[in-house]
Amino acid sequence: MQPKPFGKNTGAALITCLMLLVVMTLLGVSAITTSTMEEKMAGNVRNKHISFHAAETALRAGEAIAANLPADTVFTDATNPTGTTTGLYSRSNALDANYPLWEDANAAWQDVATSDSLVVQDPQYIIESYSNAPRDNDCILEVPLPAGCMLPVYRITARGWGINTNGISIIQSTYKQL
Repeated sequence: MQPKPFGKNTGAALITCLMLLVVMTLLGVSAITTSTMEEKMAGNVRNKHISFHAAETALRAGEAIAANLPADTVFTDATNPTGTTTGLYSRSNALDANYPLWEDANAAWQDVATSDSLVVQDPQYIIESYSNAPRDNDCILEVPLPAGCMLPVYRITARGWGINTNGISIIQSTYKQL
């Protein structure tokens, strides 16, 4: 048996293999691009979680401070916070030049030392004396008001950073002393 001459082959196998190679290359590039994007998204979610937990730490520290504030505590006027280092402010209102207080660059935030080595900066908090509120529904009806009926209410704002400065979380709570 004699082999067939080369002249009668059309090269269909070569064209088919090249087309399959192009398709496989496109699939590989697509897979790499997708996995890179997913890696970035996972890193951003991790950074956001770390910043939220840092802010939560500062919020709990601020609430612990607010729980132990004596009745004669002096709060700095929120419209003129210069010179304060305590992080305690009187209530800021919508008509104040620096409202809301947590966006004011002059606000003296209080650092909370943390052992978390992942955060780029220690979390911070400020406390605003918001108003007074009745201890319960019954005491407000008594005349004259009994001692200890009206309790101070504070707004505590905390902020925390993640593994870089791109991830910051700001959270607040309203706290009433007991």
